[in-house]
Amino acid sequence: MNLIVLFRTSVRTLSKHKARSFLTILGIMIGICAIIVTFSIGRGAEEAVSSQIMSMGENAVYIMPSSFIKHGALKGNINTTKLRVRDVIAIEKQASEVQEISPMHMTAQGIEYRGKTAQQNIIGCYINMPRIDNNKLKSGAYFNQSDVKNRRNVIILGQKPADELFENIDPIGQIVLISGNPFKVIGVLEKKPHYFGPRDPNEQAFIPYTTSKKLFQQVNESFDEVTAIAMKLNRGVNAPVFRRKLGNILRFSHNLRSDEKLPFVIFDTQTLIDVARQAASVIRLFGLFAACISLIVGSIGVMNIMLVSVKERTKEIGLRMAIGATQKLIRWQFLIESMALCFIGGIIGIILGIALQFGISYGTSLATYIELLPLVISLLVTIAIGMFFGYYPARQASLLNPVDALLQR
Repeated sequence: MNLIVLFRTSVRTLSKHKARSFLTILGIMIGICAIIVTFSIGRGAEEAVSSQIMSMGENAVYIMPSSFIKHGALKGNINTTKLRVRDVIAIEKQASEVQEISPMHMTAQGIEYRGKTAQQNIIGCYINMPRIDNNKLKSGAYFNQSDVKNRRNVIILGQKPADELFENIDPIGQIVLISGNPFKVIGVLEKKPHYFGPRDPNEQAFIPYTTSKKLFQQVNESFDEVTAIAMKLNRGVNAPVFRRKLGNILRFSHNLRSDEKLPFVIFDTQTLIDVARQAASVIRLFGLFAACISLIVGSIGVMNIMLVSVKERTKEIGLRMAIGATQKLIRWQFLIESMALCFIGGIIGIILGIALQFGISYGTSLATYIELLPLVISLLVTIAIGMFFGYYPARQASLLNPVDALLQR
């Protein structure tokens, strides 16, 4: 009796008890399905977060006062060290790694158009900001150096305020009001990905830095003060080393001692991506741990049902051994039955996992990532489980005495 015959016999035996076989492999199915979904969702979430962070700009670095992180950028003046335009100038002169740099003046304002209002974050900046934060125009044009110099009331709208205020109307050339001040819409930005966090990048609007300072400068705020500084680095710059260099420039600019805590937060997009990927890996690890528990429970169920099967088929085993079946063949028959159970459970689990991942992707904004390696590993794991947890019942069956087995009631 070769392995093919043994496999056919095993499948025929399992098909006689369809309901019992299905319930036996249920834990295996759930475990394998969980592994597939965990890998796919983890990868999808990782790519989604990376995509959103990269929408802040490739090789981008931002400097903000510590109060920006603790209290928010738009909650008024807080008694803390402020960033200033002189810091921008100092960085330009001393940091050759910087390709583009712009101060940012941020304020929360309502944008009005014909009775409609959209509450947005208004960012005053230089003309090079699109090259830093990777903003692309859907229509219109960005403001130019003349607009900055002459403090013109022109505005670039994000996708969300453009949709809220204008719906099917072309925004370009329209006049909107911000705190009673008329602004001409000269551009609309393309939509950016947004998967997490309270601040949607599509809710932003951009105006010339000088215009923002002219109209929205707070009472206790000097013209030199800026909310944040944005910059783009040359390719190949070591971000951690550059952050330390920036810290030294800022300490010197603000007359801070080397042992004083820097009152600013410096972060770069690449470091954020690395942190996000590490976090996604940890989440994926916990998901795999939960899936493994399900697999173990399912494997114990397989061992239990195989022991029951040995008990039920004692006379059959005795008859096979009486007509010449060796212990090895009996052992292999039950091993193949166990592996077939787990293999079928693994196949169904993989199909369910892929289907569930497509369902999750359809219901959310996560992309579908079906990786070949987890599928192959899952199949190998199911076969290994079948061998490991089926060996003891198979061994018990092969050690039966033929005479005692035939006389068993």
